[in-house]
Amino acid sequence: MASVKRYRIFCHKCSHHFAVFAALYHTVNMAQWMKEKAEAHDCKAHADALAKAREPRPVNPIKASKKS
Repeated sequence: MASVKRYRIFCHKCSHHFAVFAALYHTVNMAQWMKEKAEAHDCKAHADALAKAREPRPVNPIKASKKS
């Protein structure tokens, strides 16, 4: 029985690390699997997700007025 682990993979196309959660069996060639995941990485979607996470969130004016 395999448990789910977090694997941090480096994409050579966009020079970013990204996380993949997977349950791998002991028979899997880890180097080959990580290489395939890096090649299949969607760099544009990853960049868009990072940009969205960094942008400021809108403030609800009703809640903002109660903070004073």
